[in-house]
Amino acid sequence: MQEATGTDAVSDVARQVLDGTGWELARVRRRFSRLEPPHSYWVVHEITVKKDEEEDKFRLVARGAFDAESWSHLKKRLEREGGGRPCDPIYHIGYPHLVEEYQLAYWFYPFDLALPGLPWAADAKTMWGVLSDVTGRQIDRVSVERVRYVPEISGILRYDLDEPGGIKSSFYGKVQPGERGLRTYRIEEALWQRALESDGLLKIAKPEVFIREYGMLLEGAAPGKPVKGERDSAEFFGVGIAAADALAVIHESGLEPDERVDIEAELSRLDSVAEQFAYVDPKAHFLLSELVLHLRDRITKTYEEEVLPTHADLKYDQFLHEDGVYTLIDFDYFAMAETSYDLAKFCAYAIPSAPRSWEDTVAAEDTRRAFLNRYRELRPDATLDRFQIYEALVLALRAMTMMWSQHRGWEHAAEVFLVMAQERLNTRLPEVA
Repeated sequence: MQEATGTDAVSDVARQVLDGTGWELARVRRRFSRLEPPHSYWVVHEITVKKDEEEDKFRLVARGAFDAESWSHLKKRLEREGGGRPCDPIYHIGYPHLVEEYQLAYWFYPFDLALPGLPWAADAKTMWGVLSDVTGRQIDRVSVERVRYVPEISGILRYDLDEPGGIKSSFYGKVQPGERGLRTYRIEEALWQRALESDGLLKIAKPEVFIREYGMLLEGAAPGKPVKGERDSAEFFGVGIAAADALAVIHESGLEPDERVDIEAELSRLDSVAEQFAYVDPKAHFLLSELVLHLRDRITKTYEEEVLPTHADLKYDQFLHEDGVYTLIDFDYFAMAETSYDLAKFCAYAIPSAPRSWEDTVAAEDTRRAFLNRYRELRPDATLDRFQIYEALVLALRAMTMMWSQHRGWEHAAEVFLVMAQERLNTRLPEVA
């Protein structure tokens, strides 16, 4: 499977697709991969092509199935959605190309099995009409930029608008399966009002509209770029304070989303992850299985915390930063959860997976401490009896993502995080400064 999804094999596929178009393959670069043992494997490659002085880039997705049943299911979906149409990413759409021998399929963004509206959302002419209607403005030109694409999960696009008189503006669209974006839109509408009333503690992008036809949530552009993982920077330390401010407002918002993070469901998820580790890393399988036993034991010895509305994916890179202003984004997982859930998630993700030096680790701990202190300053009566449980749980989930991504050296990093999870489970919260 790795050979069939490697750069040599993908290069051959790309050359076949380009044959007769006048474009030539310049280079292939693997962007990321995702493993779901024992069933599936995804790899996304960046394909650079040239024609005379022109250059363009595409995303090619290679998805394989390890067992016959998974392949049969995938093949039926691809044949239903692709309909035997040609793979033509240059002039149309790169519909799926199936390789029965390897139980493998290739396709090009913006085709996607789970995101049927993505090709339209990525088309500048289509979006010119949509944005003209939504904004009520006269728009001379719309350019579309792919910001992020995760196959079968979501596609994020940036729309830059040129208007008469040299006026420029931008919007962001996020395409997701079904009507997931409609739920997020309604949550953001309510949070937008809370943000306006928060004296600057919470800042979010303005929700504009949900476009049902494309499964897309459209938002106004917020200033800045995602916070980088440079633990020793002033920007990173500042995001700890901003995250505490934002979370305190959300916890006090009174919203009642229709989903809830249940700790037993999270532990069941770890059970299934432990089984996946058994296929690829026996040591990590043992460490995770032992951790789950200790987590379940600790849960029986603690009381449930207050259940509150929460972001449910609070990490440093969910904030945009510019000139000291931090804007929280991505409310897709917004849910009810125990108080410690997002506190623990932010702290667990503050820890670097590959620290450059001991200074990185110390700086991450400083940010973690400042985050917790600021939150407890704003909500001194918050119940945090299960904080250690949740932090250990999230560290274990980080180990899971390392397994899925299959980056070089992932086994050692995953094992380190599982050992750290056990340590965090038995470590007291930092004293309030």
